[in-house]
Amino acid sequence: MPSLSVVIITYNEECKIKKCIEAVTWADEIIVVDSFSTDRTREIAREYTDLVYQNAWEGFAKQRTYGMNQASGDWILFLDADEYVTDALQNKLKELLEDYSPFHAFKLHRVEHFLGFPLHYGTLNPSYQPRLLCKGKGYWTGGAHAHIEVADELMGLIHEDLFHDSHNTITDFITRINYYTTVDAQDRIQQGQRVGKMRLIFSPIGMAWKSFIVKHGYRDGFPGLLFSIGMGIYSFLRLVKVWQLNNEASSKNHHID
Repeated sequence: MPSLSVVIITYNEECKIKKCIEAVTWADEIIVVDSFSTDRTREIAREYTDLVYQNAWEGFAKQRTYGMNQASGDWILFLDADEYVTDALQNKLKELLEDYSPFHAFKLHRVEHFLGFPLHYGTLNPSYQPRLLCKGKGYWTGGAHAHIEVADELMGLIHEDLFHDSHNTITDFITRINYYTTVDAQDRIQQGQRVGKMRLIFSPIGMAWKSFIVKHGYRDGFPGLLFSIGMGIYSFLRLVKVWQLNNEASSKNHHID
């Protein structure tokens, strides 16, 4: 049967890394790539595996690529420290390893959580994330939203759940979206995007409306409403950062002229 390596990327995840690793102890190999955590993340990880590496953070794609290069398995499952493999997903992965697959990569169904509540609707759903790759058949690329590229561009779908427990507190949510919107804005600047004042004002409102009404976020109840407002804030922060970066670039060009 083909072997499975699990690559987990971490930074200051002492509260979550144990649960993440314990859900994949059945794998042939567990590799942890840490971005120089200042808490007990590495110490806890070493209780389960000797394959704990430190690598300076240069983005999701490069960090996962580093982990992939350390892996010896035929297949590689990529996880963040706040993602947990469910029993159903574990069984599906074992089944997949035992059978022939026409795909070289798979997207996993991820159940998003917000403030401890699972979300089944809203802008993030349905959420299928590239997480499983046959070694040597693809590579990681992209910025804030890194993804796997495979030669034939075909990916299978695994419908069993991968739990994503990222936003436990509102402080955690704000910290994360501040990082993601910065990376996202930089990507969009490189693509030549510009933002007008009207778009900056109304797009965040439209995003919140889309999440709560169009994408049925209201079916998740009050947590769905809070998350939809959060998506509006995400949109606002990203657009403001694009607008600010454009203004800074224009100002520099003006001084050069």
